[in-house]
Amino acid sequence: MREDWWVVIPVRTAGGAKSRLSTRPAPQRVSLAIAFARDTISAALACPRVASVVVVGDAPALDALEALEALQGFSSVADPALGLNDALRLGASAVPAQGPVAALMADLPCLTADILALALDEASTRPRAFVCDAEGIGTTMLTALDPSSLAPRFGGRSRAAHAASGAFEIADLRLGPLRRDVDSEVDLWDAQRIGPGPATREALS
Repeated sequence: MREDWWVVIPVRTAGGAKSRLSTRPAPQRVSLAIAFARDTISAALACPRVASVVVVGDAPALDALEALEALQGFSSVADPALGLNDALRLGASAVPAQGPVAALMADLPCLTADILALALDEASTRPRAFVCDAEGIGTTMLTALDPSSLAPRFGGRSRAAHAASGAFEIADLRLGPLRRDVDSEVDLWDAQRIGPGPATREALS
């Protein structure tokens, strides 16, 4: 079983972070976006299958994350601001050629190390694999055993795009917390039902 996954997590707070949480003022939306990222990164850092975490972020996000003593051990790359897929390709380029890579969305506040390990165990048997979001339309994680073949197709109906590209869909019912990304108030309510991590609980208190 491979235990040397590199996880690439894109984090952006500029340009109207989490704009679909429209009932909340902009500063609170930014705070929630950072909190979601903190919980996601913490789960990845705690996962025994993960060798390293690379955060691709804009300057405000990286400043906020790197100032937190609780989040030590990840490396960072400046977001080129050319779009999510370019940011993920940039992050994947920092992965050693022999290391498998997982592109993981940053708004997964319910993710735990055990759930991520389960998903990576299943992904380790496929050249490329992905996990769709709770709505069955998007993607929350995309993996590749060879980082040069990650080929991210996030945006819009990315579940269909990743499936059409030949990536295997991991459809394990135990992966609910990995599928629960948060964009809207309904998503946030569902995340609270599942049980978010400590940073998100603090931001909501």
